[in-house]
Amino acid sequence: MSSATSEFLFVRPGDYVVIKSQGNCEDTKEKKNNYWVGQVITCIGGARNPNSWTLFQVANIDNGEITIINADIVEKILKPSET
Repeated sequence: MSSATSEFLFVRPGDYVVIKSQGNCEDTKEKKNNYWVGQVITCIGGARNPNSWTLFQVANIDNGEITIINADIVEKILKPSET
């Protein structure tokens, strides 16, 4: 298991993260642009373990759109939160 696979386990509110788009792209040109950057607003735990994140509420830093995403599509933490 690589560190990129479990990176989402260390995400906290306020972190800036790289997120892989959920759409399936067959075109190789689109695969290069299949990521976006967001700031985590809240972390939502699972039913079995509330301290294990399963969902994140994220603000897209390019357009301000707020989205709830699955935790496992977070690829990397770019900048940890200040707190």
